[in-house]
Amino acid sequence: MCKRCIIFAYDEVLDIVMKLEVGAPLNFNPDWPVRTTEAYPKSVAPLIVPAFDTAASAPVFAPGSLGVRELSWGFEESWKPGVVFNTRIESATKPTWQESMLHRRCILPVPAFFETHREETYPSPKTGKPIKRQYEFRVPGQDIIFIGCTWRGDAFSMVTTEANTDMAPIHHRMPLIVHQEELPLWFGPDYQQLADRSKIRLEARPA
Repeated sequence: MCKRCIIFAYDEVLDIVMKLEVGAPLNFNPDWPVRTTEAYPKSVAPLIVPAFDTAASAPVFAPGSLGVRELSWGFEESWKPGVVFNTRIESATKPTWQESMLHRRCILPVPAFFETHREETYPSPKTGKPIKRQYEFRVPGQDIIFIGCTWRGDAFSMVTTEANTDMAPIHHRMPLIVHQEELPLWFGPDYQQLADRSKIRLEARPA
């Protein structure tokens, strides 16, 4: 499942939060040169973290209601080597995820993310041996993709759901992408209504 994405800088996410809180358009045109930073499990990335309990009623955004926190990608669990970097939305009631999914949902804003094709391969530039091809995904007409996540302590995990028709030829799962107008629903108690992402459009190209 998704374990590579392009991330924004901390100041860029802070600018996104300020626009969300005042209802300003999210046309993303930074004043500084565009930087491309990639994140992987165990990388640190800036996320949008609400200042309220997401188990409460759906919020109305106001100045100070959203913040930016730098968190490490992946939960450390005694039962798994490495880190757990993805959380199935269908597993929200399991003990590992229940508290975080209920009380601490957040958003990872990205320009793009990557997924590995389940079958397609190409010769490795380094070894010549066949390796699985990765695809870069973007949302048509949007500079910012909001990916639902959950956090605890200093770490976050990306929430995933069943693949839609644009993702299914490449992988059976996809990050839970949230439209801007759906953010109050994601940050409220009825977030599982967003599990069906069949109407989200995605553009894919070989990475």
